[in-house]
Amino acid sequence: MKLYRILEDGEIIESKVKGKYAGNKNLKVFGTLGCKSGKIKLKKENRVFFHIMKNAILEGYRPCKVCRPMDEKDFDKYKEIIPYKTLDEFYNKDD
Repeated sequence: MKLYRILEDGEIIESKVKGKYAGNKNLKVFGTLGCKSGKIKLKKENRVFFHIMKNAILEGYRPCKVCRPMDEKDFDKYKEIIPYKTLDEFYNKDD
């Protein structure tokens, strides 16, 4: 049985469920599992999964600019844990 590395509460756990989002540990970016950018650039050793978007945000990851997994509704839902005033600032935090 395949197990997936899920980042949760600062620790990697193993799960039978892949998760809804994938992240790049080096770039600290998360996106959807179907994101073309992630499939091309993401090496297996740098890949981590998240069951929910909140966990990616709490771990300091920003949303991917290619697949744009976060919208204004998500930003409003999590704005108390996002250290940026706007969704655009959050997407562009490394620029």
